[in-house]
Amino acid sequence: MKNKYQRMNKEEKQKCKEKYYKTEKGKEMKVRFIRLNIIGIVGIFFSIFLIINGYIENSINIWTWIWASILFICSMIFIIGSSILKGKVLNNFAVKKL
Repeated sequence: MKNKYQRMNKEEKQKCKEKYYKTEKGKEMKVRFIRLNIIGIVGIFFSIFLIINGYIENSINIWTWIWASILFICSMIFIIGSSILKGKVLNNFAVKKL
């Protein structure tokens, strides 16, 4: 069953998360998921800050747009990747342990 976790209802998913996060590996992975999300959120805010700061100081140029857009895209990859990785890890746990 490749996507057992995706087919669970909301209560079953919550129970699966609780069981996984009680394990030693689950505790470590939870910290990593939180870290990836925080890095992504900080990157998004910083890219928005670069654009706003450029407008305020009237010094916005093409390089500001390029750096801000690259940072924004990388930050979104961090957030989306964290979500996908979390789903895969929980699915593997559901298939093997539940």
